[in-house]
Amino acid sequence: MLTALRDYIKTLAGQGRSKEEIQNVLLSAGWKEKEAESAIAEVSVEDIVRQFPPPPPPSLFQHNMVEIFINFLSFILLGIVAGGLGTLFFQVINRYFADQLAATSYSIGQVNIPAIHYAIASLFVGFPLYYWAEHFWFRGFAGNPEKIESRLSKWLTYIVLLAAAGTIIGDLITVIFNFLQGELSPRFYLKALTILVIAAFIFGFYFLERKKIQYKKPIPIAYLRAIGGAATVIVAVAIVLGFMAGGTPGNERLRQLDIATAQNLSQISNAVSSYAMSQGQLPADLTELKNNATYSYYFSNVSMDKLPDYPYRVIDSTHYELCGTFNLSTVNAQALPYNYDYSVWSSHPAGEVCKELAVTLYYNNGVKANPSSSAPVQ
Repeated sequence: MLTALRDYIKTLAGQGRSKEEIQNVLLSAGWKEKEAESAIAEVSVEDIVRQFPPPPPPSLFQHNMVEIFINFLSFILLGIVAGGLGTLFFQVINRYFADQLAATSYSIGQVNIPAIHYAIASLFVGFPLYYWAEHFWFRGFAGNPEKIESRLSKWLTYIVLLAAAGTIIGDLITVIFNFLQGELSPRFYLKALTILVIAAFIFGFYFLERKKIQYKKPIPIAYLRAIGGAATVIVAVAIVLGFMAGGTPGNERLRQLDIATAQNLSQISNAVSSYAMSQGQLPADLTELKNNATYSYYFSNVSMDKLPDYPYRVIDSTHYELCGTFNLSTVNAQALPYNYDYSVWSSHPAGEVCKELAVTLYYNNGVKANPSSSAPVQ
């Protein structure tokens, strides 16, 4: 028995265990303190430790710098993916679940098409890279169960866990509070559910990751793969819904052209109104305004060869007709695009659109020519 004990002490000492550590191990195993001290003294632990010096404690710079870089990159990618996923689902909810209260604001609660496209791009790039980074991270520990991660990785992971837990708690508090305040709209609860699901996925994944990587628990890799598979499905669904809400690249090209047309028409009508107020009459044609240095800045985006795209006709002394051609219709849209100008040109069918507009005339001496004239006539 004593021979086996001495061999065991030699093994521990050869692993770099200190005298105090070996004694604590023996005491915890049931050996008496005097027996442990006697056995340690016979083995001469100090000589063995000198022969087999203990490894230095793990530090940041003793770890594989590639792993540290990949791990840190994965947290950046996690923020990109979570932000893109939340933005995309929020915009899809705005698109398909209109809210009368949200519609009273020019921007809040309305569809932001560029935000949808940016979120889709973030998921296309960020999610595959994040998936690869996590695969690389787990593979590094799969073949070496005794491997120790850096302190930086531990702290960053626990910060993510804390943020996810705080988000879940805050989200639930917000839902209950708004319910008590009478908030019953589906869009609010769908957005709250979006935040809850994203935060829960992050918390669940890194909770299992800590148990497997830090505490060496036998967590089946199938659990982590199941979370990864579910996240992949959610991202794929979000991207499909994003294309449905934001349109295809070809459709977006047409929408951008329509926005430019609406802005040009708005600028031209401003030029006509300015001319009428200062000259006391409507201009005979748009070329007269384009060639006049006082009003030409209104036409900064309209060249001479593009003027025929905006037919202009004088109806009477205070009314005129202005036309433009649009590719898409916004008449039946559930929400106007976020970056429309909200002038009379923001709502239109597809094809040529003509509007009869009114101006207020002022003579050079400041006397109003038509005091009863009103703002634009539809």
